[in-house]
Amino acid sequence: MTTALIDLRTIARDDRGLGVTLSGELDFFTAEQVELRLHELARAGHRNLILDLRRLTFCDSAGIDLFVRLNRRCRASGTRLLLCDVPPPVVKSMRVLGADRDLRLVVT
Repeated sequence: MTTALIDLRTIARDDRGLGVTLSGELDFFTAEQVELRLHELARAGHRNLILDLRRLTFCDSAGIDLFVRLNRRCRASGTRLLLCDVPPPVVKSMRVLGADRDLRLVVT
């Protein structure tokens, strides 16, 4: 069995907020790897937490659930979560699961 990889990198920090990119596969196993760090970033006091998802090659329901929980954490700390360049298959899955009602998807 191979382990799927996920990479989380801070790409921008300015007055608009904190930009983070996720690359690779976001699934049951890798969501655990990035969840703690994303929750820390949500509490860091930025106006916006902007996740660039264009390099996400796969995202299952565990990844989408992570985004929903992260969005709740962001709102509780006064931060707005923005998901940018979400791959079409992930958008479709979000719609099927109803997560798109809570999450803010941004086309850039």
